[in-house]
Amino acid sequence: MALWEGDILIDVGKLNRRITIEGATSAANVYGEPIKTWARLTNLWAEVLPLSAREQFQAQQVNREISLKVRIHYRTDVTEQMRLVFDGNYYDIQGITEIGFREGLELLVGLAKPEGA
Repeated sequence: MALWEGDILIDVGKLNRRITIEGATSAANVYGEPIKTWARLTNLWAEVLPLSAREQFQAQQVNREISLKVRIHYRTDVTEQMRLVFDGNYYDIQGITEIGFREGLELLVGLAKPEGA
C-alpha cells in the first residue's frame, strides 16, 4: 500500500529499517548538577533515504549538515528536540514535515555532534 502526497510517496513495504527515537531528559551527576541524558521514546520501522547531492546543497544553505531523510508513520509525539538512532549512529532531528493528512512524517536528520562540540 502506498500513501501519496504531491511528489512524496511512502511505500509501506519500504519501512524496512529499525530506528529508535530518543528524547532528552535531565539527571543529576554525583555532585548534584543537572546533566542531559537521553531516554528511549520508541523503536519503530522507517524508510531511510540518503539525500541527493542537490538536496544536501539546499539543506546546507539553511540548516546544519543534513544527511538523511527518514519516513515514518504519523506520530504526534516527535519533535525537533529529539534525536534518532540508526545503524549505531545518533542523528539530530532538524526538520519534520507531515506527509498527507496525518499519514506519515518525513524527518530531516543530521549526524549528531558530541556534547560540548
